[in-house]
Order: sequence, then structure tokens, then C-alpha cells
Amino acid sequence: MSLSDKLGTAKDKASHMEFDVKITETMVKVVTVTARDRHEAEQIVNDNWRAGDYILDAENFAGVEFTAKTMKQDKSLDTAR
Repeated sequence: MSLSDKLGTAKDKASHMEFDVKITETMVKVVTVTARDRHEAEQIVNDNWRAGDYILDAENFAGVEFTAKTMKQDKSLDTAR
């Protein structure tokens, strides 16, 4: 490997940073209930969900989002300079 290749590689490594990437999966299930009002309907479904009556799985998958947050420059790669 030539000197210019080594310098280029060290420069590339020096620019690396760490990121925390949050993966948010969204699942959706529509449940029909009879209630006096919206609040009661939500409460019934909430209670039933907590009781394990509704299980959301791959069939309910509606999407995914990836969000990266910069943490810090990767100091371990700085030693390559």
C-alpha cells in the first residue's frame, strides 16, 4: 500500500462518527366496539389490549422509520492517523 493510500485511509477513518439510530415500527389494528362515547370506546379497547385480547403482529405492520442521532466522533479511529 502506498503512502498516499495509507493517508487516504487514515483520513477516511478520522471522519467516522458514532450514531444512535432509533428504529420505530408502526403496527395498526382497527377494533370495533360499542360504547356511549369516544372516551369509553378507547377505554374498553385499552383495557382489552392490556388483558391480551388484541395481539398485534406482522399482519398489522404499517411502516417503519429510522432516525439517526449523532453521538460523538469515533475516537478509536483517530489512532489510525
